[in-house]
Amino acid sequence: MDGKSRKRLVALVARHPHGVRLAGGAMLIILAFSLFQALTYRDVVPSNDTYQYARQTLRILGYSQPAADHDSVVMFCQDIAQSPKLERKLEAKTDLSGYSACLYAYRDGMTPSSPRYIAIFTSRPGYPLASALPVEVFGLRAGLWLTAMFFDLVGSLLVLALLRAAKCAVLWSLAGQALFLVLPTGYWGSRMLTDSPSMAATLAALLGAWWLTRGRIRSGSAVFCAAVVAGFLVRYSSQQAITLALGVGALILLGLVPAARHRGTVVLAALAAAASAASVLCSTLLGWPGFSESLQDTFTNHFEFPDVSHPLGELMNADGTVWGQFADSVLTLPLLVLPAALIVITVLLWRRDPVYAVLVAVTASTGFAAVLAHPILSQAQRLIAPAWLIIALGLPVLLTARAGVRAGATERAADRISLTTGGI
Repeated sequence: MDGKSRKRLVALVARHPHGVRLAGGAMLIILAFSLFQALTYRDVVPSNDTYQYARQTLRILGYSQPAADHDSVVMFCQDIAQSPKLERKLEAKTDLSGYSACLYAYRDGMTPSSPRYIAIFTSRPGYPLASALPVEVFGLRAGLWLTAMFFDLVGSLLVLALLRAAKCAVLWSLAGQALFLVLPTGYWGSRMLTDSPSMAATLAALLGAWWLTRGRIRSGSAVFCAAVVAGFLVRYSSQQAITLALGVGALILLGLVPAARHRGTVVLAALAAAASAASVLCSTLLGWPGFSESLQDTFTNHFEFPDVSHPLGELMNADGTVWGQFADSVLTLPLLVLPAALIVITVLLWRRDPVYAVLVAVTASTGFAAVLAHPILSQAQRLIAPAWLIIALGLPVLLTARAGVRAGATERAADRISLTTGGI
């Protein structure tokens, strides 16, 4: 770097010290997280869901159905040794070992493979579409992983943008970004599933909602609508949940917060209602599975058994037992803390900024709603991931407020000392 370049860099840092610190800190967090994930890249066997998205991605790239099925099975079986329980099960069925046992067991494709089950995944074209180019360049497994990681990191940057928009200090905003990545939000986002693009769409919708409540009508509406469209293509059930939640949040603000009774909040309520209605209409016209079909998938072991006659009744019974099952598992005990954290942090945020408190709380609540709609213990930790947003988006704002109170107290004490000693 020559002398002129160094001078320009020094001048840039001098003019925008906070922006440089923010960008530098964000990049360091991204690099650290990416390095850790790359080192553990092979530790997790791709799930059956990943297999379904892999098949779609290869079909988008022009593969025949048999070739797409075969290559997706190969991808799954390459890491079968990371799942000893499944590996032993397949070996017992085939009298082969490891990779060969997996390939033989799934020679006709993985199961479940009923049309009703596959329809659940073909109604989520966003992730396979986004993965197509990376898969073409880097291969199937790497391409799916890179796509998921990209949206995971985008989600972390949206957390950073939200915290800065809420006047959070640079240091605590970076802490929020890091929290997002180390909490289950980041972990599940790095898996080869729809969780990271869906979470990024959720955070973008929240950012658009926040801008609307700040009076930024055009930019807020544009970001909100773009997020809704992206979320619909990735996983429309989650998109419907977040638009409904933000719509309810807007009504709460209009009813309880006088400062929020303005055009921006009304526009948010109208956009959320329109997005919810449009999502239901479009998914119905496209023939995509609805909530009832999702319940049948849950209670028939992926359509292996006959449909249940009263899925809503089955849902209520299952919801009555699943939370008790959490208490019996040490691994899920942190999930029991989340409802308390949601309430406590929301109350504390309300005292600082009721608008921010409501929008973040209703967004986090979609995690609990997902578990209530799919009360399956093995999936609960993944489904409840949005609830952890109350930590990543709430704590940094509270810590900024606390630091501001301390700084103000110090300044007032200094002023008193100055006045006392002024005549000496």
